[in-house]
Amino acid sequence: MLKKKVSLIMTVALAVLLVFGSIAGAESRIVLKPKVDAFAYFVDTSPSMAQAYGSTGNPKIVAGLNALKRLNNVVPELGYDSALYAMPDFETYGPKSVFSRAAMASNLGAVPSDLPFFQSTPMGEGFSDLDNAIKNWQGKFAVIFVSDGLTNSGRNPSLVVSDMAKKYGDRFCLHVISVADTARGKANLKRLASLTPCGVYVDATDLADKAVLDKFAQDVFYTQEEELIVEIVEEVVVPQAVPVQEKIVFRNFNFGFDKYQITDEMVPALTEAAAMLDEFPNLKVLVGGHTDSSGSEAYNQGLSERRAKSVADWLAGNGVASERIQVKGYGEMSPKYDNKTKEGRKLNRRVEIDVED
Repeated sequence: MLKKKVSLIMTVALAVLLVFGSIAGAESRIVLKPKVDAFAYFVDTSPSMAQAYGSTGNPKIVAGLNALKRLNNVVPELGYDSALYAMPDFETYGPKSVFSRAAMASNLGAVPSDLPFFQSTPMGEGFSDLDNAIKNWQGKFAVIFVSDGLTNSGRNPSLVVSDMAKKYGDRFCLHVISVADTARGKANLKRLASLTPCGVYVDATDLADKAVLDKFAQDVFYTQEEELIVEIVEEVVVPQAVPVQEKIVFRNFNFGFDKYQITDEMVPALTEAAAMLDEFPNLKVLVGGHTDSSGSEAYNQGLSERRAKSVADWLAGNGVASERIQVKGYGEMSPKYDNKTKEGRKLNRRVEIDVED
């Protein structure tokens, strides 16, 4: 008898175990997936950015660039494009190209910190110039704006960004790293970040905290997803008339805290799952919902059922006969990961798909 071990990394994957093949073991790992296809750092180099920032002793432009450099150091290289622009005189310090931390760090070093004292700050015009630079970008993209929020001439930047949000829809996210030291500046920047539903606002000084920095990077650039690693043992024996065993392994679908709605990130995997199930119409589908341990047991039971139902409804609405689908909520009673950790709780907020003859 000859035995051969094969390791497969499976997201939504079909493993056909020939003859007497069997799954020897399985574990999971976290992988990073890009949220955007491209992003731009956009730096305010207007005169007010030369003023001292709070108690740091540094000019606002230096504090802002330092925060941006810290962020750049933790942005994973996931194949998205990136660019670096500055306003109010629109300058390109890094043309759009595949993101490299080292290349972008060099570009950031070229942004001037010695700024003119006598110049207006037409922030609205700066965003108009930015819009013209990114108007042909495809897919989803983000802009990370570093500024003190002060503007003193030209069109209202909120109106320009609002128009951009209408034009690009959910493809466009505006995030803000603030070096504002006035109530007016902070209010302006928070307003800008709120104009896109995915916008995130953070103070530059807060990015010195590693936890805040990592969360901001994840909010802007990537998601963490679970991949199942399956080890298959394939046994080759003397040929004989035996049936072929089939095993379908699906990646878990993870939900946000207290969420049960299907997200755009789930749709590609669900589409593959539906296509696979269409090829095996004899298989029944069990959709099981789970929660972490936050909240009461009764509430979590209902939430798990809602999560399972949302996945089941999506499958039923995309070609999988509803009579094949069974929905079950397990509440918080079947954790796979440690509910004492943030990451463990996130992975326990899941829906699993299983099949049977």
